Amino acid sequence: MKVFVDPDICMGCGVCETIAPEIFQLGDAIHAIVIMDPVPESYRDLVQQAVDECPEEAISFED
Repeated sequence: MKVFVDPDICMGCGVCETIAPEIFQLGDAIHAIVIMDPVPESYRDLVQQAVDECPEEAISFED
């Protein structure tokens, strides 16, 4: 699956990185980035959790 973080919406709070550090990373960026592409299906539940818990609703994905 393809996971996206909208850099115009993301405020860099780090919730996604806490949930799935193997998929999302803040590092020195002011917003999260996706570091795994494509994301294997086995991570679907973690991605969905990150989508659900993102306070800015900046994360999306497609199959």
